[in-house]
Amino acid sequence: MLPDKPEDWPRVFEQHVNAGELDAVMALYEPEARFVTNFGETLVGRDRIRKVLAAMMEAKARFHSRVVKAVTIGDIAQLYTDFEVTMNDDSGKTVAIRSKAIEVLRCQSDGTWKLIIGDPNGRE
Repeated sequence: MLPDKPEDWPRVFEQHVNAGELDAVMALYEPEARFVTNFGETLVGRDRIRKVLAAMMEAKARFHSRVVKAVTIGDIAQLYTDFEVTMNDDSGKTVAIRSKAIEVLRCQSDGTWKLIIGDPNGRE
């Protein structure tokens, strides 16, 4: 399931992550997508992004998202999304994380939207 409106992308991402469907999550990204880590490193490509998301799923991450604003020009959209995430830390304790993300998406030839740049802390 791919979103047909850019503002639906976080909700679809959330559904797949919460269900533990890593392949479905990765289908939401363009092959050369960029992802900015908490340390400021920019990961390039699905393979590198997959490792980060797989680790989050292993930590039982549960996402809840809210799109604050969406700006679209032609086939590019920028989302401002607030995320609340709960996950297990290394000791097994549940921790809560909040992030204010910036996400850039591109409309595909079939009318669906995929992420090209994700910065989970871009508005911090």
